[in-house]
Amino acid sequence: MDQTLFPGGYFKEFIFFHQASKTLILTVTIINLELDMIDEPWRTVTKLTGMAHPHGRTFLGMRLPILLHRQKARAVIGKLQSWQPRRVFLSHGRCFDANEDEIVRRIFGKTAW
Repeated sequence: MDQTLFPGGYFKEFIFFHQASKTLILTVTIINLELDMIDEPWRTVTKLTGMAHPHGRTFLGMRLPILLHRQKARAVIGKLQSWQPRRVFLSHGRCFDANEDEIVRRIFGKTAW
């Protein structure tokens, strides 16, 4: 199992990668909550922050720290791309399958790193 530390201020995260299954394992880097599974006020907060299934998004508490640690984030993104993940297991929300480019976009958005 490979791993890397993703910068994020207080919310740093170890990202794990299982080579044999091409699976990333994340805890808070991305949240992909199904709205029908949560109550208010969390449903509204999830919609407003863009962390709703099927698109998911980077956890709100990590977005500013990521921008402040852009160089470190770029290095991690390069590592994730080199791993070529095909699926992501999440602690918060529905997991997803995709190619590595889509996974990186889902985790980090369309921001130019």
